[in-house]
Amino acid sequence: MINPADNIPPESDNLNSPESSITEEVSENPPLSSQEQIKLKQEGDFVYLFLPLQKANDNHQWLRMVEDFKTRLQKMDKSWLPDTKAHLESHDKLLDTRQIRELDEILEQNQLKLDLVVTQRRQTAVAAASAGYSVKQNPSISLFVKPKENPQQNLTEPLYIKTNLRSGVQIAHDSTVIVLGDVNPGATIVAGGDVFVWGTLKGIAHAGARGNRESLIMALKMNPTQLRIADLVARAPDDNPDNNVAEVAYIGEEGIRIRDADTFRKLNVFDKQKQYWQNRHSELRFERTENLTIEN
Repeated sequence: MINPADNIPPESDNLNSPESSITEEVSENPPLSSQEQIKLKQEGDFVYLFLPLQKANDNHQWLRMVEDFKTRLQKMDKSWLPDTKAHLESHDKLLDTRQIRELDEILEQNQLKLDLVVTQRRQTAVAAASAGYSVKQNPSISLFVKPKENPQQNLTEPLYIKTNLRSGVQIAHDSTVIVLGDVNPGATIVAGGDVFVWGTLKGIAHAGARGNRESLIMALKMNPTQLRIADLVARAPDDNPDNNVAEVAYIGEEGIRIRDADTFRKLNVFDKQKQYWQNRHSELRFERTENLTIEN
């Protein structure tokens, strides 16, 4: 006579048992190595956040990395003051707006404020700027860069930003920066190439940050706090005229000048020997020279 119990396999051999499933899940998700973890470093008045160098960024790995970071951050000795600014170094990792905001929420829960996103990826820079964060792409550009004697034309693709830049936001990019929106007072753009604002420029714009004096700053409405092109600086006066034409700022013989943009390329040519733009004709249709104050 056969005992029915004899046909039941031992518990340890039952692949569908809960204990077996848990074991398999744990084996599939071992603890993150130090190379896979988000690193945090406090230095001076700032806290720096470093994403791992691995480019792999699937959703499962991202969730594991974020949860690991939250757990370690809770256990960490927090010596910083409330609302300490944090800089995110994302390296070559591709991040979207949701992921950046997710990191910001974690930081906010720990009395940190995400202030700047440093990235090598144009998509990440666009995502961060669109979400209202300051951005620095290709960190070779400094907000206080010293121009080179022989600047080379940079071939990096332009950075397109489709949003208004609010006060406090800073955008730095190796090549041309194009903003489809307004640049509000307190916002800053630093570009290795040109700066084009499809809106009103009220903040600070720095074109040719590597020393390229051929660079231009163009806006549908030009009312900047300060203009910088290469090594020259100028600011508009308080009684800035209300012009209803797109304007371009450039380096002329007497420094930074502003004129209407529609015929600029037709009437002007850049003299590479003298390193400034020259008018092809003796008469200018319009040039706003008296309204700029040259700064040392």
